[in-house]
Amino acid sequence: MLTTEFEKNGFFIIRKAIEQDLIDKANAQINEFKLHNYSKLNKYNIFVENMFQRVVDLHLSIKTLQEIFSNAMDAGHEICDQYGEATLYTSLFFEIGSQQPLHRDTPYFYSGSKNGYLGVWVALDDTDENNGALIAVEGSHKLPEPNLEELKNNFYPNEDVPSMSTPLFNAYNESLLKEANDRELTIKKCFVNRGDMIIWHPSTLHGGLPHNDKTRTRRSFVMHITPRNMPMKHMDYFFHRDKPIGKVKRKYRKIVGGRLINDGKLIDFAHKKSFTVKELGNF
Repeated sequence: MLTTEFEKNGFFIIRKAIEQDLIDKANAQINEFKLHNYSKLNKYNIFVENMFQRVVDLHLSIKTLQEIFSNAMDAGHEICDQYGEATLYTSLFFEIGSQQPLHRDTPYFYSGSKNGYLGVWVALDDTDENNGALIAVEGSHKLPEPNLEELKNNFYPNEDVPSMSTPLFNAYNESLLKEANDRELTIKKCFVNRGDMIIWHPSTLHGGLPHNDKTRTRRSFVMHITPRNMPMKHMDYFFHRDKPIGKVKRKYRKIVGGRLINDGKLIDFAHKKSFTVKELGNF
């Protein structure tokens, strides 16, 4: 059931994947983390409407988020473990909706011909039309790639593409969205409740609705999962397919439940400022 629907639509919603007690515990630890570090973080304009906008690898400090990862992998193992037991590569935490335009992940999560990267999204709050629910285009993972060489040459005709390029990334996704519109693919609004989980294919176009009701949070925990030691490259490889991708050997940490997480040390806030786990504390 999970695999069939996933292959058809490019994403799948698992209702009640995470127990409510664990969601409560995670939210309580996030509140404690926020209170403890608020003045330190506020110096760097981290907050938007008093909410976290985008935090990379918050799970390194919030231990319950690690447990949510483990439980989510068990709930979605048919999909998540299809290329080998899934490990946690990186994570994102949002308190305000991402409000991102529809996009594919692959230019920033590229591993050549190797399969295995997936996005997994767990709701820590209920979501609806007014607080930035996730949206996804059904079947968009089956859309062929646009002309990558032509796109590249529009921006970098005589040089290599850098690892990150917002104009090129936007042009790439605009080309895909035009194709999706021409084929009249359906945009699905994923209204979910806390504890529900969404798994999406790396080529599925997805994004977020506007977060209009700023009196409410839209907490979510996003996990980027891969099999162990899967290489992961960015746009400088995605648009240069002839570049060889070598093997990697990552350091992992085993967590409760036996799953592996990447052994990171830094937590990044909206790409404005990073702190070590030691500076922020464990919760």
